[in-house]
Amino acid sequence: MIIGALWTAQIVLFIVGWFGPWRDPPEHGTNGRVPRPMRMALSASLVLAAFLIWRRSAPDVTAYTQWVFLGMCASFVGDLIMAKLIPSPNRLIGGMSAFGLAHALYVTAYVQTLHRNGIAAVNAGLLVGLLLYGLGGVGGWWVFVRNPRKEPLLNAGALIYGLWISVMASFALALAIALGGTWWITALGGVIFVISDMLIGLTDIRGIHITKANDWIWLTYLAGQMGIIYAAWA
Repeated sequence: MIIGALWTAQIVLFIVGWFGPWRDPPEHGTNGRVPRPMRMALSASLVLAAFLIWRRSAPDVTAYTQWVFLGMCASFVGDLIMAKLIPSPNRLIGGMSAFGLAHALYVTAYVQTLHRNGIAAVNAGLLVGLLLYGLGGVGGWWVFVRNPRKEPLLNAGALIYGLWISVMASFALALAIALGGTWWITALGGVIFVISDMLIGLTDIRGIHITKANDWIWLTYLAGQMGIIYAAWA
């Protein structure tokens, strides 16, 4: 009951933040965003949801929910960095580092779940995912993200981070193919994370203007996190 209420509250809070009159002023053009307090409340509520699902989960999914909770904690740190509440010499690099750790913890959740069900982590589903996401990640970075006018470290970091998200999404796909059921929600979360990362690269690195870009980034980020977190609860 409480987890379902929290899920509903997260959706309502995001909608109110998107359409309400209290939005943060745009950084440029029409690139407004959900107010920072609401964004941080959403991120903190995801940590709470992951914790509650972990503590209430059945033994066969405890490993998944525990590692996902830890991953969401790392994501929360990344959100604080991106919101400039935790100082960082380079906000994007600092954020990518925290989120990169989060995705490593998510991969651990998937691998532990596969092993618990007697399935090798390296399987046909993983190879399919690595092929699809890997080619898509490199191609997407080259065409839509890479910006020669930006410092090489930022471009390289975006490529490495994008490929790491592709690895995470590949393991999520392997989990869904192997076990089916609600784990397809996890795989969907991985796909949406790839889309969210591409939107960040398009706007913050390539410099392409997208109306309400910050809203779309947070929508896909929120949906990706919710897919990974709530899959075990579903």
